[in-house]
Amino acid sequence: MIPEGWTNTRFGNAFAKRIERGKLGLPTMSVTINDGLVFRESIDRKMDTTLIAEEHLLVQKGDIAYNMMRMWQGASGLATADALVSPAYIVLRPTTEIDPLFAAYLFKHPRTIYLFWAYSHGMTEDRLRLYFDDFSLIPVCLPPLPEQRRIAEILSTWDRAIETVEALIANASAQKKALMQSLLTGKRRLTGFAGEWKRTPLGELGHISSAGVDKKLVEGETAIRLLNFLDVYNREFIFDSDLRQVVTAPATKVRQCDVRKGDVFFTPSSETRNDIALAAVAAENMPGVVYSYHVVRFRPAKTLDFGFSVYLFQTDAFRFQAARLGDGGGQRYVISQPNFRKMEVDVPPMAEQKAIGAILKNQSDSIWQLQSQLSALRQEKSALMQQLLIGKRRVTVDLEEKTC
Repeated sequence: MIPEGWTNTRFGNAFAKRIERGKLGLPTMSVTINDGLVFRESIDRKMDTTLIAEEHLLVQKGDIAYNMMRMWQGASGLATADALVSPAYIVLRPTTEIDPLFAAYLFKHPRTIYLFWAYSHGMTEDRLRLYFDDFSLIPVCLPPLPEQRRIAEILSTWDRAIETVEALIANASAQKKALMQSLLTGKRRLTGFAGEWKRTPLGELGHISSAGVDKKLVEGETAIRLLNFLDVYNREFIFDSDLRQVVTAPATKVRQCDVRKGDVFFTPSSETRNDIALAAVAAENMPGVVYSYHVVRFRPAKTLDFGFSVYLFQTDAFRFQAARLGDGGGQRYVISQPNFRKMEVDVPPMAEQKAIGAILKNQSDSIWQLQSQLSALRQEKSALMQQLLIGKRRVTVDLEEKTC
């Protein structure tokens, strides 16, 4: 059923195809799935191009560009300035039937992305292409322009709120990192503490073990929950309630690979040197849990506060050692157990460990609260988009109206 006042049309009526060649002096832009059309300098991983400016396409402010090979994934974005894009892109110039910002949001709606996929050509996903002639045939139901602009305005308000919280997270994370580098190196001492710090190899500080449990279900073995690579990669502290994956293991493995409060788990391998030996700490004893063969367990034999230890392994000094001691190349780097044992940390007396850990935990909690707020905003915006862009929820175009 068509919402009252909305019009059935096709994208070919809402957009013209811009085919102008690039001009010298303009920056280059690329489409990302999450962030839309962005300047290439802001992308961490990008492929170099040998194309000259005139071999690119011109995109002007208010245009929408999409990647022909990835449009089925939602790879499109609104241009915020005049720029260049690759010849692999289609540049769309909105007509008077559609508001550019409304269109940018509409292109991220799940139904629209499904239609991009349905109208693309290719036998496999890696060969799918959405050419303009096919894009122009896609049916779309559009509200009147004033309603389009109001919808875009509402969604933009949510985006600004999201950007504000993202900036707060970035600032809080930078403050935490600065605190870690000063407190965990002894350069800054907390008031009332003056004991000596001791530099100690991990091999002398505790026991390192790997050879954990595989992801499998074998009849006759004990059912057990698994602490896996991503449980370490995505957390600082691991709680029993976080772990839900069930596998099986022999009774001897269950005993050998148990998880106790204060155990530190490392990711021993990664695709880059800078991403190995990330750490997370077991915040409690976890009966019925074993660790995966994809992680390494460090169990302190000497006194080490678990609230302090997780941050101890996040310092620049420790990360540098991990990058230097990682073996491999190309697509995989690994730290061996002997190299783990060589890695050194500076450890203060227990009372100072606890005080430092408490300060840094407060920082982590503040960041976690902001991240929860960010997640809620994104979910609320997504739900609002689902309703507004199909007319399930209508808006008023009266400028004095404050809500939709």
